[in-house]
Amino acid sequence: MPLSDYGVWTASPLRVTAERAAQDPDSPHIHLFYDDGAGGTFDGAKRASINVKSQSAVSELVVWHIPDFVHPVSAALPGLAPGFSRLPRRPGGLALDYIRGNLLDVTRGRLLPHDRPGPRDDIIDLVLPELRAAIRRGATVHLFGDPYSDGQGIHNIHMNQGSEARFRGSDGVWQDGAVLIRYPGERRVAALFFAFASQAVHTDDRTGHALPGVPTFAALLARRPAAPPAPPEPAAPPAPAAPPEPAAPSAPGTPATPGAPPLVITAALVNPVGAENTPGFTGRPETVWLRNLSDRGVSLGGWRLLNARKAAHVLPPDLWLPPGGTVEIAIEVPLSNGGGLISLLDPRGLKVDGVAYTADDAAEEGGLVLFR
Repeated sequence: MPLSDYGVWTASPLRVTAERAAQDPDSPHIHLFYDDGAGGTFDGAKRASINVKSQSAVSELVVWHIPDFVHPVSAALPGLAPGFSRLPRRPGGLALDYIRGNLLDVTRGRLLPHDRPGPRDDIIDLVLPELRAAIRRGATVHLFGDPYSDGQGIHNIHMNQGSEARFRGSDGVWQDGAVLIRYPGERRVAALFFAFASQAVHTDDRTGHALPGVPTFAALLARRPAAPPAPPEPAAPPAPAAPPEPAAPSAPGTPATPGAPPLVITAALVNPVGAENTPGFTGRPETVWLRNLSDRGVSLGGWRLLNARKAAHVLPPDLWLPPGGTVEIAIEVPLSNGGGLISLLDPRGLKVDGVAYTADDAAEEGGLVLFR
C-alpha cells in the first residue's frame, strides 16, 4: 500500500549529521534536526532522516541538486505554516511526483555512492553543503515524505514509486519525497531530490509500480558520466510574437524512454490576448511548440499533450515532425494562467518530455513561455 501519511513538514533547520561508512555501512542516513515551534525529543528538535545508501544490490542513489528550483510547487511554499501538513495525493496541488510532476530532468541526475574518501564524489559531499548553508543563513526547509508514528520526525524523503519487488509495497503516485529550501530575502528555492538507483523511470499511473521493460535509473544513467548540477538559468528576455527556430541544445541528454526520439517542448502560449477558454473567444488559441532533436522524422499520431490535471490533447494521425523540425500545436485542453505543467506522452503512454511554468511566467497576455 502507499505511504501511510504523506505530507510536508515546514520548519527551521538547526543542525545536521551524516553517518559515514565506518559508523553504519548498511543503512546510513543524513539526519537533519529541525524546529517547527512545537519542540521535539531530539534536544528540543525533531529529525528528518535522509537515506544515503540502498539495501539493494545496486547501493547507489540518484541525487538531483537544483540550486534555483522554479515550479508551481516552489511558488506555493510561502503559504505553508510551520509544522506537518498532510497532502492529497493528486495532481494540481503540492504533492510531488518525480515522473508526472515535471519537477526535474531525470537524465541530469547524479548516480552517487554513500561515502568515499575524496572530495565531491559521494552523496554526503553533495548534500551537506546545501543543508549547512540552510542552517547558517536561517532558511526555511520543506521536508516532503512520511512522518514517523511518534510524530517526532519524517522519513521516506525520496522517490516512493517504481521500487524493486521487496519494497514495492510502499509504491504510489503523487507521494514522492524531497527537501526544498527557501532562503530568506531571496526569491529562490533550492531543491534536493533523491531516488534509489534500482527504481524504475516509468511507473503505473494507478499503483506506482514499475512498468514492464522500462529501465532503472542505474541503467539509464550508467550510459554516460554523471552530470554536474545545473547552474541557475538567467531570466528569459521578452518573448517575440512567434517563437524562433531554436538551435538544438548542445547536450540534449538521453531520453528517459528507451527508443523514443528526443522530442522536446520548446515554448507555449499559455495566456493569449483575451478571455481564452470562454464561449465566443476568437483570438489566438493556447499553443505548444515541439521540436525534434533527432536526425529522423517522427509520426506524432496518437501522441498526447497533458496539462496539470492530466486532461489530454491527442495529436492527429497525419501529424509528421521532420528531423530537426518544429511544429506548432493549438491545444484543446486549458493551460492555467496560475502556473501548471505540460507533458508529452508517446502512444504507449510513456512520458518523453515535460515542463513546468509559474504564474509569473504566464503573466503577460500574448507572451510566450520559453522552455528551451
